[in-house]
Amino acid sequence: MKKRPIGKMTAVVGLSAILMTGCGLFGPSKETSVPIQTPSITGADPNPLQITEEQTGEETQGAVTQTTKRTVYLQDTNGFVVPVSLILPKAEGPAKQVLSYMVKGGPVETLKPQGFEALLPEGTKILGMSIKEGKATIEFSSEFKNYKAVDEQKILDAITRSMTEFDTVKDIAIWVNGQPLSEMPANGTPISLLNRQQGINTELVEGAHPGRTSAVTIYFQSQLDDKRTYFVPVTRLIPETQDMSKAVVEELIKGPKEGSPLFSSLLRTTKVLGVEQQKDTVVVNLSNDILKYDKGKEANPEAMESLVLSLTENTGIKKVQVQVEGKPLTQAGSMKFDQPVSRPLQINAFEL
Repeated sequence: MKKRPIGKMTAVVGLSAILMTGCGLFGPSKETSVPIQTPSITGADPNPLQITEEQTGEETQGAVTQTTKRTVYLQDTNGFVVPVSLILPKAEGPAKQVLSYMVKGGPVETLKPQGFEALLPEGTKILGMSIKEGKATIEFSSEFKNYKAVDEQKILDAITRSMTEFDTVKDIAIWVNGQPLSEMPANGTPISLLNRQQGINTELVEGAHPGRTSAVTIYFQSQLDDKRTYFVPVTRLIPETQDMSKAVVEELIKGPKEGSPLFSSLLRTTKVLGVEQQKDTVVVNLSNDILKYDKGKEANPEAMESLVLSLTENTGIKKVQVQVEGKPLTQAGSMKFDQPVSRPLQINAFEL
């Protein structure tokens, strides 16, 4: 059985990223579109229309409802916190809207994929949000405290990741009913300041010692049904290393820990021949084992997708060039790789 991803990566040539300025994340804002001048990871039309947000012509009482894609973080059937791209009504306060679609019993219930669950406690309201110099302060209602202890870290992961999807948010502080929280109420997890460096779905590998580790976030896959898969980010604490880029690729090749329901599409026999930065691009050189997909004719497109996601996540570099034995990889399935490719704007765009 050949698996295929739920949502093809959607970064395309000319697709415009939305840059939110000032208080635009939680109130009215001015939006500026900046074309991404990189090839498509999906092999899309190299010259599509210049657009800023995908819109639909859904009519409500004679009016057209504009929509946009936003990333929320939900829990899957295996208990992992997973990014999910949803089509939501266009709103003035997109960050507040995203959080409202992560509340149990809220509007996400009609949109979430089968088996996925919201993590914020039922009845939770977002009373306010402010942002200043990269710090978002979110005020929740008292219902926010009504969660199971086992979900505490997952809730923090979901909030942190969903908010830092917005370029203008780097750190998050949480308030409840007008009072700042310094720790979570169930397990006492310190939360004076949350940021993306704290990871997601974190695990400690054998041989790594707390306090002497490096954290790499890698994108494995999970199975939704007999035909579709989706990407799951896992932060792995490994022995300290100075070569983060190479470590990312090596950990992706090693695959998930034993007994995990996740998997990697990169063959474990794949060797890392080199990883280096060239201006705004990470160039990764792999052995020809990556060409053993589909009867040994080509690279696995899902493996290449997870590679691009993992490298751009950890390095902060926007583009990835894949080489095979020193020569540029040209194609993986229908995806063009003859030039550097960019991280997609959306991940796991489920077709329900």
